[in-house]
Amino acid sequence: MKILAIKNHRAEGLGYIEELFAQKGVEYEYVEAWNGERKEDGDAYIILGGPMGVYEAEKYPFLKWEMELIRREAERKPILGICLGAQLIAGAFGKRVYPFKKEIGWFYVNRVDDDPLFDGFPERIEVFQWHGDTFDLPDGARLIFTGDEVRNQGFRAGEAVGIQFHLEMTLELIEKWVKTTEGVPESIIDESADKIEEHNRLCEIMVDNFIREVEQKHNL
Repeated sequence: MKILAIKNHRAEGLGYIEELFAQKGVEYEYVEAWNGERKEDGDAYIILGGPMGVYEAEKYPFLKWEMELIRREAERKPILGICLGAQLIAGAFGKRVYPFKKEIGWFYVNRVDDDPLFDGFPERIEVFQWHGDTFDLPDGARLIFTGDEVRNQGFRAGEAVGIQFHLEMTLELIEKWVKTTEGVPESIIDESADKIEEHNRLCEIMVDNFIREVEQKHNL
């Protein structure tokens, strides 16, 4: 099994997922798409976040490559899109991605449908968010998570699953993002210390389910 993690910004990696892959002996490789790197030989893909918008693809042409990759692979290989990655899945299926209400910090989302990737999740979870865009749901996609203020928070379209929130975060990453972003209250760091353990547990469940999905898809 080889998982390609596609990076859209040097500072946005796999976070806690990287630690879990190492623990479980899962082979993974970063693709620095933002820096011109292109690879398409993964058994599965994780498309990571970034500060740009899907509607800025002319300025950031690597986003076009990623959407082409999603279109080609969405019925063949498991794809997990996180934040911008979820928006790129929507964009790949021709749907609108646009600026909307900012969510930075901790917000509740509701699981409104079952999905193998989230087996074991409770119906309402508190997750870490860091985004200012949202998207329209692809035709035929199943909505999995909704938010109280930003509706589309998670969905499946074929083998591609997008989540708007950041289950990969660690306390160290949250502290780094908060302290290097102007106007974000540092109280988020203290709040995160009380919430990160349960957040990590949810990430562990998702990663176990993702690995199982890749194994089943490729008979590994």
